[in-house]
Amino acid sequence: MSPQTQGKKILFVEDDLSYRTLILSILRKAGFRCTFCVNGDQALKKLEQEKFDLLITDYLIPGPDGIEVVRRMRSNNINIPALIITNYPSEELNEESKTLDGAIVMSKSLLNASTIKEIVQDILSA
Repeated sequence: MSPQTQGKKILFVEDDLSYRTLILSILRKAGFRCTFCVNGDQALKKLEQEKFDLLITDYLIPGPDGIEVVRRMRSNNINIPALIITNYPSEELNEESKTLDGAIVMSKSLLNASTIKEIVQDILSA
C-alpha cells in the first residue's frame, strides 16, 4: 500500500453477506478503514454523517440502487470517487455511470484479492 492511500476511509455497500465479508477482509488487511452498509438508505445516511475517501457500492441493493446512491451523493455535493460493482454489467449501466461525474462501473467477476486492492489504490491515488 502506498503512503498516500494508507488509512483511507471507504464506505462499502453490499447486501450479500459472504461477498461483503470477503471484500471487507481484503480491504482491511490492505490497510484501508472500512465501514459497511447493506442498503442504499443506510449508505446515504452514512455519507451525510461521516467523511469517506471512496464509495464502493453494489449496483443491485435494497432501497435506492447503487446508481441512485451516487446520484444523490453528488446532488448533496459529496464528490468522492465512486466504484459501482455488479454481477450484471451492461453498456446501459456504463452509459448511465458516465452522467455521475467519474463513477466507475466494474463487474464483480473481475475483482479478486489483488485486483480490488490495485483498483482501490489507483482510484485513491488519482
